[in-house]
Amino acid sequence: MDAKLVSKCGIYCGACYIYRAFKDGGRMLDETAQRLGVPKEAIKCGGCFGPVEDLWRNCRVCSIRACLKEKGSDFCYECPDFDDSSCAGYERLHEGCKRRGEDARGALLRIKAGDADNWLKEQDAKWRCANCGSRVWWEQKTCLQCGQPISRH
Repeated sequence: MDAKLVSKCGIYCGACYIYRAFKDGGRMLDETAQRLGVPKEAIKCGGCFGPVEDLWRNCRVCSIRACLKEKGSDFCYECPDFDDSSCAGYERLHEGCKRRGEDARGALLRIKAGDADNWLKEQDAKWRCANCGSRVWWEQKTCLQCGQPISRH
């Protein structure tokens, strides 16, 4: 499993539409570039722990990344505000993730406990088309490979 897909905040980078477009190419890359109005070459991301120059533009200016950099931390769970849920920025992210079927806080607790490899394997399996096994992204409704509806996780 690619450890760069473990994010600083607990989301699974492997199910991000930018990461999927960058890695999968083809129709996904074409549609994403067109939808965002950017050249295909601008669509790239190597995951949260990849080099900054390889991050998608939104990830480069992520407020959580900036906060962690300021605090000298790698993960949100290292912050004292994480345990008592007093970080409003993180709570907004966590709530948004829950709506799409992710438990960012739970993921961070597993990563903190040393269970990142198992979590990554589970996420890799979770974010695939149940029909053909192709990787899918968070908001995807139809598999680009087989055309079948994507069931919500």
